[in-house]
Amino acid sequence: MKKMISLIKTCMSSDMSLFKIKNRSKSRTVKMILPLLLAIFVFYCIYYYAGIVIEPLAKVKLEYILLSLFVFLTFLVTSMEGIYKSSSLLFNCKDDNLLLSLPVKKRTVLFIRIFKFYIFELLYNSLFLAPAMLVYSLNVNVGMTYYIVSFFMLLLLPIIPVFISCIIGMFISFTASKFKFKNIVQIIVTTLFLLVMFYLSYNLESVAKNIATNAKSINEIITKIYYPAGVYAKLITSFNIKDLFIFVILNISLFVVLILLFSKIYFRINSKVKEVKINKSNKKYKLTYNNPFISLIKKELKKFMETPVLVINAGFGLVLFILGVIFISLKLDMVLNFIKNAGINFKISQVYSHMSVVLFLLITFASFMTSITSSLISLEGKSFSILKTIPINPFKIILAKISSAVMIMIPFILIGDIIMFIRFNFSIIQIIMILILSIVLPFIAETFGIIVNLKYPKMDAENDTEIVKQSTSSMVSVFTGLLLVGISVFILIKCILNNISDNIVLLVGVLIHMLIFIMLVIYLKKNGVKDFKKISI
Repeated sequence: MKKMISLIKTCMSSDMSLFKIKNRSKSRTVKMILPLLLAIFVFYCIYYYAGIVIEPLAKVKLEYILLSLFVFLTFLVTSMEGIYKSSSLLFNCKDDNLLLSLPVKKRTVLFIRIFKFYIFELLYNSLFLAPAMLVYSLNVNVGMTYYIVSFFMLLLLPIIPVFISCIIGMFISFTASKFKFKNIVQIIVTTLFLLVMFYLSYNLESVAKNIATNAKSINEIITKIYYPAGVYAKLITSFNIKDLFIFVILNISLFVVLILLFSKIYFRINSKVKEVKINKSNKKYKLTYNNPFISLIKKELKKFMETPVLVINAGFGLVLFILGVIFISLKLDMVLNFIKNAGINFKISQVYSHMSVVLFLLITFASFMTSITSSLISLEGKSFSILKTIPINPFKIILAKISSAVMIMIPFILIGDIIMFIRFNFSIIQIIMILILSIVLPFIAETFGIIVNLKYPKMDAENDTEIVKQSTSSMVSVFTGLLLVGISVFILIKCILNNISDNIVLLVGVLIHMLIFIMLVIYLKKNGVKDFKKISI
């Protein structure tokens, strides 16, 4: 037993970060502060959302549906996070060689792996579910049985997500190595999740009212889809020890079945995931020659696609741009009402007569809030010294990074342009100037991003998230982008309110931004190569 406890304590010391952050401080207290603050922030946000949802439910005496809803939503979020986390907690584990070399049964190693995964899911699950439980207890007169049932629920609800995550995670880990872009599913799912959260944040009150209006039908659907949600609601409204006992037995049985099932296939799957296959077939290979500049661009595009945090961080603004364009094209009246609530009194005729300026504003937002190049130098990491030895002019390497970033941005912006051109009446001159701005603005944003990254490189980061989210260059680019968007919004709104001709606004915009781009290129040519050569690992 002592050996088991010692192994569990050792395994728990790694890969248990809920927020994927790194802190190089040697102080144990300092290392705990940031995750604790983030946990408190998440807890407060969920508590706030649950408080808004329970208000309309309380009016119709259906407060228990809050718990059914949050049990189901937490199940979805926990399962999704568990699928991603299963790769590091079950497969591709760093301590495999150490554990398997110890005089310990393989089934014991497997139990430790799954138990560690369960603890992670328990912490993650509690972070989202405990605030809803607290909100319910503060709004409803509950007895001791509520706290007993809630305690068992916190302990047992993670078991089903663990079971699902293990099965799906095993399949993904086994098949992902066979695909070239193994992160694409994670990128798509995470982006969709962020968009849903973004939508709910801005429409929470209306969503809460809709939930209250259709509370019973929603609860029936949830309880039919996810059995534990119905059990929890039933136990807190009419407690029955038999129902609680059955629920406990079912979950413990499921956990035992998981261990027995995995004991048969886990180690074979894990070895298959890690094995390196050598292709022994005789094939004739055709050698092709690519222009060095084209090869550099391909390298940058591949690096971008293989870095999920960069794709999500950079692509989110572009996706919002497309959604904004579609929303304006289909629901302009709703957009105007939202703007009026913000204190800007537009007439619908003013907006219709200045749609090219509105599109100009959207392109400015998409360009300056998408900073890809502010991380590209830092993402080279230790391989930057190899990049410096390539017999290519450093300025071409810098241009390749800018070009690859712009190649990612411009298709999204052009799609938005085409939608607006079809929906609204633009003159030929306006279309030409909008297309020029759709190319110039991304070049300005990405040229500025590479200048900042060359000035403030972070070559010793422990992971990509640290570079994309926490580095000086990314912070400078984001806040500068916010400032420029704010200035543009102020100026363009003034132009609309004062009925200044769109052609004049667009022409001045083109000339100013062309001048800014030329100045940035001159600066980059003069100082970029120097900064490039100064960077050392």
